Amino acid sequence: MAFCPNCRYEYLPEVQECPDCGAALVTELPEIKVDYKDVKWVALPALSGVVYAKMVADVLDQHEIPNYIQSLFGSGGLGIISGAGLAGASARIFVPENRLKEAAEIQNEIMPDA
Repeated sequence: MAFCPNCRYEYLPEVQECPDCGAALVTELPEIKVDYKDVKWVALPALSGVVYAKMVADVLDQHEIPNYIQSLFGSGGLGIISGAGLAGASARIFVPENRLKEAAEIQNEIMPDA
């Protein structure tokens, strides 16, 4: 497969150039090295439970967007979640500020009513 070293999207082998940014495609993506101690974390809109936040976080992970979830109300001991959570429970996903727009678009595609 071919990958864009900038956008990090995967393309079919016959594609030679990224249609979004014009970069020459590579066969392996370079490793991203980030020092997270200087990252400014910002919250996406609240979701109606940790289960939904985990669904969104899985897609953010697929797009290599660093993230963490904060439960805003109630969860089981040791952070164990069962079901969709308690009525009124909500969760927020935090992402680096420079990835907020992209992460918000992803969350809105998955959970448009959030």
